Amino acid sequence: MTSPKYLVDTNVILARTNHRQYDELVFPIYWENFDKLVEKGTIISLISIKEEIESVVNRQEADDGILNWVEDHSQMFRFPPDERYAAETIFVKNKLQGWYRKNENNADTNIVVFAKAYNLTLVTQETPNFSVKKQGRYKIPTACKELGAYCRCGLLEVTHDVNPIETSFQCINFVELVRREKLNQE
Repeated sequence: MTSPKYLVDTNVILARTNHRQYDELVFPIYWENFDKLVEKGTIISLISIKEEIESVVNRQEADDGILNWVEDHSQMFRFPPDERYAAETIFVKNKLQGWYRKNENNADTNIVVFAKAYNLTLVTQETPNFSVKKQGRYKIPTACKELGAYCRCGLLEVTHDVNPIETSFQCINFVELVRREKLNQE
């Protein structure tokens, strides 16, 4: 097993389900290669993401077939709290007080803190909302940028002041993951 490099959000995993943006039936090679990276330990996620997926399925907002995939790949879901995570939680709580307080016990906070604590590239389908000035309304890419991450969540690079080669704490979308890891190649 290799060291984790990517930390994926709920919406990335759900993107593979029927009638979603990257439906596995339409993009099978992407997901076969994605699964290989999960098996190698390059791509991980958190227990809170697994719970969020289960909640989405229970609300009938996603195909319940994804639960089979989650169960088959349960080794990828980690439980974050340790000293490093705890220290980063304090930093994030102080830096983004309103956002942290609003999301304290939610998967978004957990995944951002974990990515920052372990210098991972967070992969999400959320789009940034940089024009929002009120703390507490940040989407994941915006929170990451506020914490110093390089962000590329769309067609354009959204942080020109951070060099992606110099920082491993990054926030990207699925298309950027496909590009970087060549998930579209056999």
